[in-house]
Amino acid sequence: MLEALKRGEFLGLSWAGIQSIFRKEIIQLLRDPYLVMFIIALPVIQLMVTGLAVQRDLKHIATVVVNYDQGSASRDLMADFQNSTLFDLDQVPSDAVMMQKIRNGNYRVGIIIPPDYSEKALAGLTPPQINIIVDGTQGTIAKTIVDGASQVVFNHNRKLLAEAGLGMGSGESSLPAGTELKTKVLYNPKMSSAYYLVPAILAIVMHMLTILFTSFAVVRERESGTLEQLMVSPVKVPDLMLGKVLPYAFIGFLDMLLTLGVMVWFFNISITGSFWFLCLASFIFILTSLGIGLLISILCRTQVQAIQLTVAIFLPSLLLTGFVFPLEPMPWFIKIISYSLPLTYYLDIIRGVVIKGIGGGDLWFQTLILLIMAVITLGASILRFNKQIT
Repeated sequence: MLEALKRGEFLGLSWAGIQSIFRKEIIQLLRDPYLVMFIIALPVIQLMVTGLAVQRDLKHIATVVVNYDQGSASRDLMADFQNSTLFDLDQVPSDAVMMQKIRNGNYRVGIIIPPDYSEKALAGLTPPQINIIVDGTQGTIAKTIVDGASQVVFNHNRKLLAEAGLGMGSGESSLPAGTELKTKVLYNPKMSSAYYLVPAILAIVMHMLTILFTSFAVVRERESGTLEQLMVSPVKVPDLMLGKVLPYAFIGFLDMLLTLGVMVWFFNISITGSFWFLCLASFIFILTSLGIGLLISILCRTQVQAIQLTVAIFLPSLLLTGFVFPLEPMPWFIKIISYSLPLTYYLDIIRGVVIKGIGGGDLWFQTLILLIMAVITLGASILRFNKQIT
């Protein structure tokens, strides 16, 4: 054993052999700066970005107000909502406009103040009542809104009693006499997380699968040595790119139909909006995802690099698109990343159709953005591949 230790060997292991292979791997690693950058920089960047995105409490919720009263008491109440930092108020003239804005997803909550609010508040005989309409699409956010609105009204009533020189007595755990809050939760009255998460899980699974479909399409040809044969063939570059994408587009669309069936039959979540619009928007979304995968495949030299770049896209798509965390409290520079990801828009579409029961008339903007992204990614893939050939 002493002789083996002198030779640098222990338990059948050779220190010299390990050292030589270690040196060889370090040299090979340093020859691939892309891999080194990925290993060192990506975890730091992703931690910083996602940490900034999730560390803030929910604030500044877009709130639409219909104030039929316009008296001093209603203005004081609206000021208390605005000063709470949880609600950002915008006024509209009618219930119909308010409901349309909530339906479109522009606002998460609506407040209706009746025309006799100030009269009842000043008379002090009948407690005045306000109505809170909450978008229940995201159950956890809806619960935060309901609790926050209740707290604002509670503090408002306590302030009025204090100004009148009255004490709270022993009833601080419940609302004092004064403004009463009537709450209605739309689309998801039970505020169940399943209605919010299951369509989103379907979207993110389809997003990552379709990117993976094509992220190896060109790089696999390059590694196997058949790319040169394709380059000298009479097939044009646009035909080559679309020929690679379309089979996966139809496979992805079939997968989407199957997963929608699972959502309806297994999870008992019905599609309340336009099924045909959802199919159209989903196909555009699939083309966008395939375009991203194809661009990854063209930019990368090896399949390992393609996997790494796919993972780099996966984490922001998981954390910065509203899949897990709401977009409202995110810093503006994080929102730039969020709104540059196609999944952000498709989540609005699938949740809008499945949960809210809306269609193209309300979701045309998100669909248009996805279509533009599909054209850009597929066009960039064609241009990049054409440049590599020339």
